[in-house]
Amino acid sequence: MTPYASFGYFIFLLYPALPLLVLGFTGRLGRWSIVLVSAAVLAIQFWNPLGASGLRQLAYFAGYIVWSLAIIYGLRTRYYLAVALALLPLVAVKVLEGRAAAGGLPAGLADTVGFLGISYLTFRVLDVIVLIHDRVLDGPPVLGELLAYLLFFPTISAGPIDRYRRFVADLRAREGGYAAHTEKAIHRVAQGFLYKYIFAYLVYRYALQPVASQHTLGADVIYMYAYSAYLFFDFAGYSAFAIGAGHLLGITVPENFAGPFLSPNFREMWNRWHMTLSFWFRDHVYMRFVLGATKKRWFHGNRHAASYAGFMVTMGLMGLWHGLAWNYIVYGLFQGVMLVAYDFLSRWNRRRRALRLPAGVAKAAGILLTANLFCFGLLIFSGHLFH
Repeated sequence: MTPYASFGYFIFLLYPALPLLVLGFTGRLGRWSIVLVSAAVLAIQFWNPLGASGLRQLAYFAGYIVWSLAIIYGLRTRYYLAVALALLPLVAVKVLEGRAAAGGLPAGLADTVGFLGISYLTFRVLDVIVLIHDRVLDGPPVLGELLAYLLFFPTISAGPIDRYRRFVADLRAREGGYAAHTEKAIHRVAQGFLYKYIFAYLVYRYALQPVASQHTLGADVIYMYAYSAYLFFDFAGYSAFAIGAGHLLGITVPENFAGPFLSPNFREMWNRWHMTLSFWFRDHVYMRFVLGATKKRWFHGNRHAASYAGFMVTMGLMGLWHGLAWNYIVYGLFQGVMLVAYDFLSRWNRRRRALRLPAGVAKAAGILLTANLFCFGLLIFSGHLFH
């Protein structure tokens, strides 16, 4: 059962929603309540009574949770080994997916050795490992809080990507009262229906689908804009559903989108588009790479060169995280090049004052250029150009 993909899933959510409302309004919704409800929802979500694939996914999911707990509690002083072991299942799934896409393995093999949401769950595990390594936590994570974080079902399949410290602070604070959470849950679920089941459907049905099999220049241009709009409304709808479901559990899930196509440059675009993913890579990959490169003088003290290399490494890894297909790899490198180009050209223009435009004109031109280039990047991501 794929979360938020059909109306049937929302009917299914009514069953855990009723006890959650009772627990929430009586002040008894705590970490172990979240653990038990999330575990029950995920067990039913993965389990397929008509076949063995769901049982396998459920078994792998349960195994990965046990595996992660063993790494987090057993390898607190072995940082690099812990990171490698946490990444191992995800890397195996991505390799199998890549080989299957290339025809080297049967299609669907990766689905039988992984589970839906392994990418996002891996981010959660790595975040805890990094916090332990950086000694941000006072001691080992509290088991109930860690399980509530790992098993939190609203965001298991497609994000948004929460952070352990923020999640635990929210879990302990319970600010705003449960009535406020309920009101926000209704609002965000309604927004999700509007985005995914109306806007995304209309774009797909009347703009994307008619040109999907065509490969003329005009059709590719239409496909580029239609796919970008569809991806935004579909993914923003998923995120709104996840945020709404999170409110039912008394947790304020972080936002994933903030008017991305109004961004005047690529750096701001990645502060507005899939924000939780870009912030995760910024903090755990880009900042660590630049800091390490600067301290070890990999680029002879040239901080701009270190930053540019960090952009390429970070966005390249982001592309690989989506999969090993060429469209994902090229997409990641394209985003890295755009970030480097923006930083380089903006610094060059400040020095030379080569392009002087009124502030309003410059911002409008930046928004138009950024939106079009980003849509071209999403066209690469879609794989449409590779066929």
